[in-house]
Amino acid sequence: MDVFLDPNTGGRKTEALFEQLRDAIVSGRLRHGDRLPPTRALAEELEVSRTTITTVYGRLVAEGYLSGRTGAGSTVSYRRGDDPATPARPTALAAPNLGLLDTNRWSLGGFDAVVPRFDLRSGRPDPALFPLVEWRRATTDALHTPPTGYMAPAGRPELRRALSQWVRRSRAVDAEPDQIVVTAGAQQGIDVIARLLLRPGDVVAVEDPGYPPVRSLLLSLGATVAAVPVDDDGLVVEAIPPEARLVYVTPSHQSPTGTVLSLERRRALLDLADRADLAIVEDDYDSEYRHEDRPLEPLHRLDRSGRVIYVGTFSKTLAPSLRLGFLVLPASLVADATTLRSLMDWQPPDVSQQALHRFITDGALERHLRRTRRRYRERHAMVAEFTNTARDDGLVAEAHHHLAGLHTSVHLPPGVREADVRGRAAEAGVALGDYGQCWQRDDHPEGLIIGFGAVGTDDLPAALDHLRRALVHAVG
Repeated sequence: MDVFLDPNTGGRKTEALFEQLRDAIVSGRLRHGDRLPPTRALAEELEVSRTTITTVYGRLVAEGYLSGRTGAGSTVSYRRGDDPATPARPTALAAPNLGLLDTNRWSLGGFDAVVPRFDLRSGRPDPALFPLVEWRRATTDALHTPPTGYMAPAGRPELRRALSQWVRRSRAVDAEPDQIVVTAGAQQGIDVIARLLLRPGDVVAVEDPGYPPVRSLLLSLGATVAAVPVDDDGLVVEAIPPEARLVYVTPSHQSPTGTVLSLERRRALLDLADRADLAIVEDDYDSEYRHEDRPLEPLHRLDRSGRVIYVGTFSKTLAPSLRLGFLVLPASLVADATTLRSLMDWQPPDVSQQALHRFITDGALERHLRRTRRRYRERHAMVAEFTNTARDDGLVAEAHHHLAGLHTSVHLPPGVREADVRGRAAEAGVALGDYGQCWQRDDHPEGLIIGFGAVGTDDLPAALDHLRRALVHAVG
């Protein structure tokens, strides 16, 4: 506990110390049950007599702030809120940019410490499938030498080389090592892009429905977000407003509908980008998990003008908490992106970079993906069977056919509300994704997002059974 005495207090040391300790207790900096330093130790620290400290402690005990027992010391007995007359600390600052967000429609979406019995939320890989032994080996290897000082903001050169080879081999993205910037997940990568290319008021076209965190990030930076509809062929390119400066798209597995941007639409989007001087952000967040068919060529591979910025992440393949992602940038943006990256947090964590480099180059990532693809393919088939049966039974109106990823989505019958289904499911310990939060238009259809990444294969049938009961109850 830090206590400060102004040397100019003169003979008011006792009163000044009492007021400071009382303020610490009432404000909550010292909480109920906290133990105060012994009188002798605090007297030596503050260079005052022990009598002064004893007098202050005694007064705090008499006024109900402390309790003291011989041999047990003095502890805080006051609970914050006991005194309703105690005013709250005034708040003088506000966050004007965040006022642009509709906080009633966007939250962390359940990313909290409460672990449900069955987690059917989207965007979560299975922690039980994390390659703990291989990752620990890679991290231990990285710790054989002390951490370095400040390093390259764009990432360690050897990791950028490994990522260049990996993304070329696994996703057909032709990227040189010096085009890659390592980021703290995809979200930081998109933040870097927006800060580089946008000015307040610039229009960004995003999918509707789409990925809520990106929309909220863009709004917080002062951009004007334009909702562009999605149909069975993906983003409707002709609906992109002519004033748009940037387009954000998830072409390989649209979030949340699961549609794939058709080849015709991909070419139309690239043609539009050339004509209108647009930048395209291609967020390829989970295409490693293809359950059927072969993926179409990425926009980045089809791009001949250097207008596509590719965003990759390991949040779905490994774990979101590792905060590992990367950008593949046109050469013209690399220097500025590196400078901006350095202004954010200077560089990615060095140990994580070394571990990821070892994990990729030793072949551990390939082995991990082979194992997890089999598991997730089984779960995908179970969920697909569930949604098809639910559609046939009239419990859902439409089931989107997802070919990739760790979630699927459905539309609900007329008159059935998502909130009712989710609430009923939550009573049974089942957590679902928030479909309504993905939409910008108010008249959006009611639906559900059903994730299958974080729930074990053996537990999935029970989770889906509880969800079916929730649907039966909601449909009536």
